[in-house]
Amino acid sequence: MPPRLPLIGKAVYSLSLSSWPFVCRSCRYKQARALSNGAARLKPQGNRKARGTTLQLRTASTTASITAVNVRRDIPPRFLHLHESLKALETEAAVYINISQLRLALRGLESENAVTRVAVLGLNGHNGPRRLARALLADPLASEQRWEKQLTADDNDERAILLRYGEQADVDDRHPLVKTLFIPSTTLHIHNLEILVQASSAADKSYGEAGAANLLVPGLESQSSASGRLSTVTFPVHKTVIYQEGLQDLGSIPKINLHDRSIFKVIIDWSWSTLQQQSQNAQSVSPINLALGEAAIEIFRQSLQRSVEYEHLWFDAGMPGMTAWMLDGTESPNGGIKPAIRGLLQTICNNTKKSIAQEEESSDQRQKASTISVATKNIIEQGISIWAENAHTELRDRLNSAFHSKSWRRIKWWKLFWRVDDVEYIASDILHKAWLVEAEKEMIWISGRIHQSGLLGPPKLRPTAVLDPDDEQTLGGHPPPPRVSDLVERVPNYEVVEDQVFQHPWLQNIYRARSALSQFTVPPLQSLSQSLLLQTISTNALTSSLSALLYFSISTTSPYEAGAIAAVGLVWSLRRLQTRWENARSTWEAQIREDGRRVLRHVEEVARETVREGGLGEADELSREARRVARNAVARTEGALEEISP
Repeated sequence: MPPRLPLIGKAVYSLSLSSWPFVCRSCRYKQARALSNGAARLKPQGNRKARGTTLQLRTASTTASITAVNVRRDIPPRFLHLHESLKALETEAAVYINISQLRLALRGLESENAVTRVAVLGLNGHNGPRRLARALLADPLASEQRWEKQLTADDNDERAILLRYGEQADVDDRHPLVKTLFIPSTTLHIHNLEILVQASSAADKSYGEAGAANLLVPGLESQSSASGRLSTVTFPVHKTVIYQEGLQDLGSIPKINLHDRSIFKVIIDWSWSTLQQQSQNAQSVSPINLALGEAAIEIFRQSLQRSVEYEHLWFDAGMPGMTAWMLDGTESPNGGIKPAIRGLLQTICNNTKKSIAQEEESSDQRQKASTISVATKNIIEQGISIWAENAHTELRDRLNSAFHSKSWRRIKWWKLFWRVDDVEYIASDILHKAWLVEAEKEMIWISGRIHQSGLLGPPKLRPTAVLDPDDEQTLGGHPPPPRVSDLVERVPNYEVVEDQVFQHPWLQNIYRARSALSQFTVPPLQSLSQSLLLQTISTNALTSSLSALLYFSISTTSPYEAGAIAAVGLVWSLRRLQTRWENARSTWEAQIREDGRRVLRHVEEVARETVREGGLGEADELSREARRVARNAVARTEGALEEISP
């Protein structure tokens, strides 16, 4: 059976699609169909066919569709550093920034002549803003056009209207939230301007709460068909005009700072006939007479001879100042960045810094809210003072009683001959029954009060145990051979353990100190008693043997002379036993007294420090680090913006 020949059309289709950027399905289908039809018409002509196919594939791979979303944009070199700073700001300060507003600023840096968006928000419905946009964009030299009627038509369509330049008037009604009107307006074409006309309810409190920041990001509300809930889609702009009809509901107008006059402007449509002729470009609130401006346009369209009357009415209506403000900042001086885009970038940086400051203030307030009151701390500190006083008194009285007890007198120097094995038992019994027993119990109660008051903070997870790799056993393996080190406990020096005692939690210091004393001071005392007793007996035996040897070896030696040597050895060994043993007992008594005072002093200091420094609320280090990174990103963006000449 002959081998199957590959289908040229399918091969070209699959290879060409794999090299294309992402395009919509409609364009992909048309291009793939054109490629498949062209490949089907190719005739098998050997190498010529292969060269033609390769050429066709290369052409398809280097041609991008107009609908591609990942096409590389050519950013002007002078804006490249600022563009990279904004991209870093988007990554490092995403929590504190408006992403849609930042994307608008990024698009403004990706072309030489970027689009400037102006929003006209009406607080009394959509009729007034639409009339204002018509008056600003209408051509008095031409008759009323179709787009003017479409813009001011009294219909039930509450969607926002986006006015764009178009050579012919057209309407794009496919978007569920925005209706786009393409207008042959010279103003929109020369200044590359777009105007968004939207109604904003006067009862909407979002502007009053968030300030003027939300005015540059108007929200387009859409209702879900399934749940009926409203979702908001933001539409960022560079400048915003707030239209208020009449003097009613003036409290609903958002407060605008004086330095935001170039970005925000409030228009109040007053119903009087004339206004003073003055430049209103530098004012943030401007009165106009929209009806008078519309009348001026109608008069001029009726007859060109009434141009003087049109000019008077147009200036009396206050429209020139509004037009000058709208077009201000749409031209880039000396090839630099447009003032409107620069103002948007400055607004983004200022709003980001405000968001970071508000978040830091909220974090400080949460930390202060979780702080324990001073009165509670004072009560607990008083309890610690009482405990310390009682603990020192107990240490003094209980040890005095224990060292004068009958059991301690049983191991005096002359009783060691038959009580030497009881030294360890009696010393350990004193430590466990008379050394800070009640103080330890009271400290447990005080620690419960500290924990109940919240001074210790939230509980923390213990770190996971790290296994020794030498102790790991494989499945089915044999156990390791026994070692001598496994049978002998490695005991460090007493000084090392004594230092480690005070590094443990203060609640267990008394218990650990008692265990250390019992482990490192009692056995040496027991060993000393046994060695002293052995030395005494051996010394007596040696002197007695020497005395007997002299008595039997020398005939002239009397029994008294030989017994003198044995007596001297006995007295010297017993005196040595008495002196060294009593000194060892006194040293041990002083040591456990001093160690008891040290433990009490350390526990008291740590407990007081816990009360004073605890309960302040745990600071969120991750959020603090995120705010620091965001501040640095804002600072870099501001520095890059200052490098570009205005």
